[in-house]
Amino acid sequence: MGNNRLHSAAVAVVCGSLALGVCGPALASGRATDSIAVAEPAPAPASGRSDSIGSLGETLSLGSRFLREARSRTPDVDYLRDLRQRLQESADRLLVDVRARAHRHDDGASNDPVADVKAQLDKLVKDVTDLLAAVLAKDVAKVTALLAQVLADLQALLTSVPKLVGGAAPLPVPLPV
Repeated sequence: MGNNRLHSAAVAVVCGSLALGVCGPALASGRATDSIAVAEPAPAPASGRSDSIGSLGETLSLGSRFLREARSRTPDVDYLRDLRQRLQESADRLLVDVRARAHRHDDGASNDPVADVKAQLDKLVKDVTDLLAAVLAKDVAKVTALLAQVLADLQALLTSVPKLVGGAAPLPVPLPV
């Protein structure tokens, strides 16, 4: 859609890093293939953290694939629609997992981190929907702006969800130069 090579390479590296940073440990242990190959969502077991991180990985992976297809020279609109639907479903599963994890470890804090994650997921889905509309309208300027916004949404999820479910620092992500 008219992006220069450096920008495209930076977006590809960041999206790949997002997906690999989250899914890497699951891929190494062989658990990721089970969650990726399943078409219907499985009920969330009591393990909590790994389910939330797995759902986050799926959401980030779908977002990354959506970005890659949206910035291609000739985007496949049907594939984008399918990815958007799958991203919505994945975001819903992630929110359920995060809520379950947060309620098990409710510390009575005044701010609600689950509401923050919900707002981030809602914003991601809205921005992806807007990006799909921009691709359909062939509005290159809007597509370019929304690509950056969706990437920022994915990065925000990557920093907030691991802190919420594990109390740990966010996963390291290389930022584009």
